[in-house]
Amino acid sequence: MFTINIKGKANPKDPKMVKLEMIIFKTGYARVTKVLNVSGPVKDWDNQSQAFKGNGSTLTAKNKILFELKNQYQTVAEDWDYEGRVWSPVELSHCFNEVQTRKEEIKSLSVIQMIDSLIEKFTHKERYKNGRIITSINNTRCYKEIKNSLTRFTQEVYNRSFSSYYFKEINERFLLDYTLYIQKVGIKNGNKGGLTQKLRRLRATCRYAEKQCIYGVDMKAFECLGDNIKWEPTTSKATSHMVLEKLEAVDRSLFSQKEQLHLDLFLFSYYTGGMANVDVCHLTWDCIKEDKIIYERMKFPKQAKPLLIEKAKKIIEKYRGTGFENYIFPVFTHKHKTDMQRTKRISNLTVKMTLTLAKACRLLKIKDKLTWYSARASFITRMVDQGYSPYVVAEMAGNSPMVIYKHYYKNTKTDEMLKEMNSIFGE
Repeated sequence: MFTINIKGKANPKDPKMVKLEMIIFKTGYARVTKVLNVSGPVKDWDNQSQAFKGNGSTLTAKNKILFELKNQYQTVAEDWDYEGRVWSPVELSHCFNEVQTRKEEIKSLSVIQMIDSLIEKFTHKERYKNGRIITSINNTRCYKEIKNSLTRFTQEVYNRSFSSYYFKEINERFLLDYTLYIQKVGIKNGNKGGLTQKLRRLRATCRYAEKQCIYGVDMKAFECLGDNIKWEPTTSKATSHMVLEKLEAVDRSLFSQKEQLHLDLFLFSYYTGGMANVDVCHLTWDCIKEDKIIYERMKFPKQAKPLLIEKAKKIIEKYRGTGFENYIFPVFTHKHKTDMQRTKRISNLTVKMTLTLAKACRLLKIKDKLTWYSARASFITRMVDQGYSPYVVAEMAGNSPMVIYKHYYKNTKTDEMLKEMNSIFGE
């Protein structure tokens, strides 16, 4: 239990003025007083209400300051209690002193220096995933791309070196000019130029700089970008289970050994919660726990726990002993030593799988376009349609219930629903 009160007494240096002190008490600790830089006529101060008496604008303004000040300390104390933190009145009395000290230590750093520091940070950052140490090489690559893009932009548009830019210059005009520049480059190349990714990466750089107390950062400037900085609404790539049943029964003699591996990896992904391509390729034998697979997703710090059905077990047994080192599937070899080499291998494999799935769709006269990503949405859609709890499905997929509905679920039974609705409402 704690209390925060404001008490006043005549100022020894000027008895006509009040000296205000904030008194912080917490059970088990000595009271702590903190002198406040607010004063007024001692005759107008009321200790019971902890405020100045009277309706004058000056007194009202001082009462507002005192109320806000007390509320700030009250909020910090409540937050600390909520976090389960052990704190003392002395610590609370100095909490804003530390904030002020940090503000006084504000640094000035150029944008390119901050990006270089992030590149350095991610170059050496390592994480533990599923019994292996992996690097953050993809983040390093992304920051190198935004650095090169901004360097070209400032030189071509402003005829100025990017190294001379500081965060105070990343304003609305800069952001809108950069957006237009990327859009023009995209039109020339027949694509969108990776606009959203670049804008979000620049925003992440500014947000990191803000946390480091770098001078001149204005995060509100990014509001001018509107939808350009938002991801486009995702369309579920789910296909009906009847389509996938056709794929299961396709004549394998029409496919090469490598193409059959592509089909097996896709179906395995579908059977195991829609496991992502990067997770299937990195799956190791120690992730298999009897009738369940337990692994941490490579792209997100989230654990997935899909059940291991018989069809998935058969695929695993088919490739037992063919994987490099402890990997289940024959995706990597001794040539893929670094994270970058493994990333390129997965990227190439994903492209080839898309071609194999397209071939299967042509043979089976399937109209849907299947990719490796279709497996995830198709698994989630089928399980939800079968009546399983979204929480159970989300645990197997390594997502949250909100995410699976927003990005993956798709109604693949519109014809059946139409018939049922006609019977409900009448024709």
